[in-house]
Amino acid sequence: MAPSTELANAVVTGIVTGSVVALGAIGLALVYNIAEVPNFAHGELLMLGAYVALFVNRPGTVPVFELLAAERTVGTGGYAVLFLLTAGAALAAVYLLGGAAALTGSWWPGDPPAWLALGVHALAAAALGGAVVIGFPSIWAGLLLAATVLAAVAPLLEKVIFQKFREKGASLATMLIVTLGLSFVLRFSTQAFYGGDVRTYEVPDVGSIFGFDVELSAANFYDLYVTDAGMVLNAVDPGSTPPEPIFTANYSWLAVLAVLVLTVGTAVLGYRWRSGGGDEFGAARTFGPKLAAAVLGLVAFVVSAVALAGSGSVPDAAGFSTRVRLSVMRASVVVIAVLMMGSLHFLLQETKLGKAMRAASDNLDLAKTTGINTDRVMMATWIIAGAFAAVAGVMLGVLFNQLTVNMGFFLLLPMFAGVILGGLSSVYGAILGSYIVGLSMDVGLFALPGIDSSTYRIPIAFAVLLVVLLVKPEGITGGA
Repeated sequence: MAPSTELANAVVTGIVTGSVVALGAIGLALVYNIAEVPNFAHGELLMLGAYVALFVNRPGTVPVFELLAAERTVGTGGYAVLFLLTAGAALAAVYLLGGAAALTGSWWPGDPPAWLALGVHALAAAALGGAVVIGFPSIWAGLLLAATVLAAVAPLLEKVIFQKFREKGASLATMLIVTLGLSFVLRFSTQAFYGGDVRTYEVPDVGSIFGFDVELSAANFYDLYVTDAGMVLNAVDPGSTPPEPIFTANYSWLAVLAVLVLTVGTAVLGYRWRSGGGDEFGAARTFGPKLAAAVLGLVAFVVSAVALAGSGSVPDAAGFSTRVRLSVMRASVVVIAVLMMGSLHFLLQETKLGKAMRAASDNLDLAKTTGINTDRVMMATWIIAGAFAAVAGVMLGVLFNQLTVNMGFFLLLPMFAGVILGGLSSVYGAILGSYIVGLSMDVGLFALPGIDSSTYRIPIAFAVLLVVLLVKPEGITGGA
């Protein structure tokens, strides 16, 4: 029997879309809350990141650099340029944190010897440059180059443009107009350099992961069957003729109940464990009660599902069945987004820089009077926003298999919708709002009969935004 696919695929696609939107929305929220810039040029940062990755993935298509490269190969001079570009961008990002003093460790905790800090920065930059050269022409190496370059470009824009307007007391409306103008400059400058042709990445169908050949672009089928006896999970490789099953896991209803009990029980225990020390202990830790419950519950679900899986075969008939198409590349988008969000959460909750960023977000003037180096906090915010935007841009190019100078602008509206929906003053709200926007864009096409065009994806997302704001104008999290 052939399982239905529409709703399950829409949910999975919505999660993937929401992951890309969230990576961009995080930078928007950080810059707005700390630097007080409603950055309408943020979409162009995504676009720049996507185009920078071409230096590694398809160097022969990059103007000027093509003199040192072929379609997918470069000579010694090309490798040298990639190494210097990556290492130079990494050192430039550190320099923008506080000039030469930052390179000698002024932003480090304590008072390290200047030679030690300078050596560590040089080694880290060289390691990044070496990783890009060794990984050439992989899209992952291009992702690393893009994130490093945009981590330097974004704070440079703050230093050269936005800081000047802020010092002159520019209003929010003025800043908005400045960012709009900057977006046009970046977009059409990129078009003048690259041309107006649609470009694509070269992503191999098969890649090697820990010595095993894995299909990256091809999607496998994941089927779920619900019968009177229980549930069956079946994975199928559609590329073979006939399609071959990868694995089949059979769960009786007793096993399903056991998985649910273990998952919920572990989540409850995790929540009580992290909140057992009171608000001071539970609320401000990296792993707060809610996050601990979610992570431990997910781990318990995976472990118990693997342990209790039984062998079986695909049933001839089922009361309910569904199918999801998912490739390694699409799944990697979600994994990368979650890892980056986790890293940001750790930085905000457990580091001195993160605490300074939260203080500046609450009250910039008060943070300055308490001795916080707000200029350094501003630069760090832009570095993070640039790196996240670059990753989002590359992932967007991978998902849609095309790069255009307008790609960032088209994603700007969903990003702003995610930030507003979650709550303007909350990075975590921006993440939540972005996933709601992503799900509404893709699930909305399935839920509304007679609408099957992608043209309506963004209007559907804004319809959800308006409904939520009518009920809760401050956003879902209320800025908390």
